[in-house]
Amino acid sequence: MASSPPLPRVCVTGGGGYIASWLVKLLLSRGYAVNATVRDPRDPKNACLEQLDGARENLRVFKADMLDYGAVTPALAGCEGVFHIATPVPEQEMVDPEASVHLSPGPACQ
Repeated sequence: MASSPPLPRVCVTGGGGYIASWLVKLLLSRGYAVNATVRDPRDPKNACLEQLDGARENLRVFKADMLDYGAVTPALAGCEGVFHIATPVPEQEMVDPEASVHLSPGPACQ
């Protein structure tokens, strides 16, 4: 019985995020090779990616700023598909919804 060909390599942008990390896990579990982009591969929150089943053989993690096309290009090389999950908003510019409610509860309470 002939073995089936390996599944293609795909890229998941924002691989360290909640939704994207679950997608990386699913893709690896189904036998895909995955290139995942993250803002900082050394950030401890991204360590979970390296612990996923199949990561050692089929996961490559790339540092990529989504606002810099040149930084993203290496992660796309050799990929047959891209799951673009990342947001290009720097963390310091993100609004924490919980903090904004605590800062201005007046309108929410009327």
